[in-house]
Amino acid sequence: MKTKLFLLLFISIYFVHANDFKFGKVSKEEISETQHPLEPDANAAILYKKERVVYNYDYERGWSIIKEAHYRIKIYSKEGLDWATLQVPLYISGSDEEKISSVKGFTFNIVDEKIVSEKLKKDGVFVEKINKYRNKASITMPEVKEGSVLDIQFRVNSPLYWHMDDFRFQYAIPVNNVHLNLNIPQYFVFKRHSKGFYPIKLNESRGSRSISVSYRSEDDPSGRSIKTSRKNGTLDFYENMYEVNASNLPSLKEEIYTNNIDNYRAAIKFELASTQFPNRPYKNYSLSWEGVAKSIYESDNFGPELKKTNYFEEEVDKIIMGKTDDAEKAMLIFEFVKSKMTWDKYVGVTCSQGIKKAYKEGTGNVAEINLMLTAMFRYAGLKANPVLVSTRSHGIPLFPTTDGFNYVISGVEVMDNVILFDATEENTSPGILPNRVLNWMGRLVRKDGSSAQVDLIPKEPSKELHYMNARINTDGSVEGRRRTQYSNQLALSFRDVLDNTDEETYLEELENSYGEMEISSFNIKNKDEFSKPVVETCEFSKENQCEFLGDKIYFRPMLFLAQTNNPFKMDKREYPIDFTFPRQKKYMINLSIPEGYQIESLPENAIVQLPNQAGTFKFKIVSQENQIRVSVSTEFTTALFPSDYYDALKEYYKNMVLKQSEKVVLSKI
Repeated sequence: MKTKLFLLLFISIYFVHANDFKFGKVSKEEISETQHPLEPDANAAILYKKERVVYNYDYERGWSIIKEAHYRIKIYSKEGLDWATLQVPLYISGSDEEKISSVKGFTFNIVDEKIVSEKLKKDGVFVEKINKYRNKASITMPEVKEGSVLDIQFRVNSPLYWHMDDFRFQYAIPVNNVHLNLNIPQYFVFKRHSKGFYPIKLNESRGSRSISVSYRSEDDPSGRSIKTSRKNGTLDFYENMYEVNASNLPSLKEEIYTNNIDNYRAAIKFELASTQFPNRPYKNYSLSWEGVAKSIYESDNFGPELKKTNYFEEEVDKIIMGKTDDAEKAMLIFEFVKSKMTWDKYVGVTCSQGIKKAYKEGTGNVAEINLMLTAMFRYAGLKANPVLVSTRSHGIPLFPTTDGFNYVISGVEVMDNVILFDATEENTSPGILPNRVLNWMGRLVRKDGSSAQVDLIPKEPSKELHYMNARINTDGSVEGRRRTQYSNQLALSFRDVLDNTDEETYLEELENSYGEMEISSFNIKNKDEFSKPVVETCEFSKENQCEFLGDKIYFRPMLFLAQTNNPFKMDKREYPIDFTFPRQKKYMINLSIPEGYQIESLPENAIVQLPNQAGTFKFKIVSQENQIRVSVSTEFTTALFPSDYYDALKEYYKNMVLKQSEKVVLSKI
């Protein structure tokens, strides 16, 4: 009890003193601290973060946003040294772009019991172009080591008055204190959207403000428009003022089977809803998802591109000549685009160079490739439309906004179904999309401006089927032949692995994954026949698969294929469990026991089910003379489980691991 009281007292004192974080003034206690008081395993912590955001007005350039930021970061261990570099996104819109300035920083260490500071140098600040929409500033602090405290201050000047990045309050490391002050002039109305599991209180108030402005008068007494001298004046208005003061925010921990962790980060997003400037008409920016889709479709680099056909007509005519079946035409066109085009790895919903130029050069961004595919489908008489998507790394959009989508694929409507296509990847097939695209819902946009939600998660499970015939030897080794078959998403992933790894390296990794197994007669079937499952076969031998006790032999019936670890180890979980797509795994194993032995006992058959039959594990084993047949399957009928399924999933895997760990017992005859 005394220990708890001391800890609470220590923490309260710690954070009372933390209320005053003057830049460049760091205490010896902060540097001497060896571990975080609330999360002892943390490799670093944000002791203090403050953001102050205000609007400014200039007659020549109009409204702009100024953001001032102050970070104080503590490094506890070598693993936390990555926090020596702070990265700041800088957004671009046409010729307007955000700029970072007034960057200051100090690294504080204790040397000979004295506080020593190292000043950030100019070469520690580097700005690089990421793409046409974003730059990135990297601030790398000097002389950072275990125990260091970093103090960083900077300003971002943004002409993008309509755009504010998310205000983040939670990171991969704990945050002791965070403060936000945001003042928005009355002329701008923003919607606020909160996300994450940690509650953030946003305080609101209103205050008056006056700013000095200069302007030029352009009217003379005769009514003619002429340039005159610059004049000065004052602009009076009120501001909506928002403030956040939060402390002791826990680290945002990555957990297995989690979609983009940013979906669950404590953050607030401000979305411009409308503007009402003096002597100007009211302008509404709020959109529905239907409005967002229509806005994107009607943009110059999207809808008009779909109307261009002359550059490909001759080629497509040759491809579909004599073909009357729509599915066959779609497949032929799809394979043509995949072979013709190379994706430049850029995502986005609009074309950069245009699909005609991309076609000529054989390379393009995702919009150019998949809008080209859609245009060809339409030319061939198919009911094809683009489908807007937010990738997994982009997150799940909270509200209707054109920024909510960052990817586009093609959808062909057949009866009441939509078959989805993505030609950026060589190994995709109709209805089989790259994992990055399997994120909630997409929106199909038709020519007439109407749109509809499309489920991006496949309904049919991806299957992984294992067939093995093996012989148990008296020395405890096994040898045999195995065949593994992958379908749908699993086939796509497997083909990608094969494309990115030479056979020798792949075999070495495969042998090591099963613990020094020797593989021979390796073969791959259907590697480039994307409509078929891909099949891997090999002959193998592996030692030390059995235990000996007296005249008895013990072994797991699934041998090295048994699952030995439960992926769910935490006591509780706040995030949904995301398996990406429904999946099914089956094992059919035939084992021959050595001569001179008989089967003494087998594990019992078992079935384990999740609530609502969302998942099922089946274990069946039978014997006949010197043969053992094992049939094991596990299946998840859905890809996404809410967090309240966590305990059931954890227990499901626990029982599955225990069952697969049970032993067959052989005894000498």
